Amino acid sequence: MKYFYILLLVGVISCNTSKPTEEKTIPEPKPKISEKESLSFFLEHYEKFFATNFNVSECPGAAVVIVKDSTVIYKKGFGVKEIHTQDSVGVNTVFRIASLSKGVTAVLAGNLADRNEITWDQNIKETVVSFDLRDRGQAKRLNVHHVLSHTTGLYPYTYTRLIQQGMNLDQIIKNFKRKGVVAREGVEYEYQNAMFSVIEKVMEQNTGTPFEALLRERIFNPSGMKTASSSFAAIKNNPDVALPHSYNHYSKKYRLDNLHKNYYNVAAAGGVNASISDMGEYLKVLLGYRPDVISKEKLTEIFNPVICTSDKDTYVNLWEGVTDSYYAMGWRILDYHNRRVIYHGGNVNQYKTQIMVDPENRIGICVLFNGPNPFNGPVIPTFLNYYEFFKDMKERE
Repeated sequence: MKYFYILLLVGVISCNTSKPTEEKTIPEPKPKISEKESLSFFLEHYEKFFATNFNVSECPGAAVVIVKDSTVIYKKGFGVKEIHTQDSVGVNTVFRIASLSKGVTAVLAGNLADRNEITWDQNIKETVVSFDLRDRGQAKRLNVHHVLSHTTGLYPYTYTRLIQQGMNLDQIIKNFKRKGVVAREGVEYEYQNAMFSVIEKVMEQNTGTPFEALLRERIFNPSGMKTASSSFAAIKNNPDVALPHSYNHYSKKYRLDNLHKNYYNVAAAGGVNASISDMGEYLKVLLGYRPDVISKEKLTEIFNPVICTSDKDTYVNLWEGVTDSYYAMGWRILDYHNRRVIYHGGNVNQYKTQIMVDPENRIGICVLFNGPNPFNGPVIPTFLNYYEFFKDMKERE
């Protein structure tokens, strides 16, 4: 009987093919790509982009970490710690993270706020009695929120000269009484380093603990940032350090530079040292997976935009897809393709550093370089563009 049905089917097909009808092809079902496979595809292509451009730049060394959800999905060192050697950068090699220190300080402030050891409206002068400004009324009105958001009203980069001269923070603070302001507090954004670090003294006064110890006990140790520190002595005595390199634009060559003490006197603004492994653990904190370090409520508060910086001469405003930018507390906030991403960059002692967190997509990246290079600029925007493509690919499946 089964042979009859087979012959009948053949006969039907023969009859149909004898008539001129449009041939229809049934598309083969597209094999589903798992999230893990498509993420691997994204990482593979981003690594090719990074490695190729890093090699072209001839920058001595770099390190990259990417965290998705609560997992480190990519971590790698590139190049060497010191030019003309074979001493490779590893995942535990320490870099100066420069102004990414401001974000670490803001997270520490959130940790203290969780324990009611600091408030955003806490008055600066009442806590740090040696602080004053030429405009004494403004000095009396400044609070923690103004300091962390660069809205104190001071001239931009006030007392950078004193930082570079190696003056300690207590001495710098006493000099503020000679400084005028350009705007009332809370009205204008003007980037600061010395003024930002006044927060160290507020934290020390409130807790009775030195700032360096607070970072270690509240952030580094509980987060698992095993090689992180915040002093010149710590990086100087570490045998696994990516040394700084300067670049000569005339000879187009890199040369080894010296580690210097600048900005360790304002550690809250630019004195943190860390490896890329440390930064991977730190990204988990920023993505909200370590409520024991900082609650999601306080993370939201430090990431909340305080002042618009879209009209400022800031490189992030040139990124494709960025429509507006803001400064929060220790962090830049970017409106990017209808969502908000958290970002900061750093530059000190020839180190170039960047960190970005995309809360909506629960992904973050940190990149550290031990020398200036043109590749530093497109690293984060390209990561965002690649991830946009990855998301589109997932949505089309």
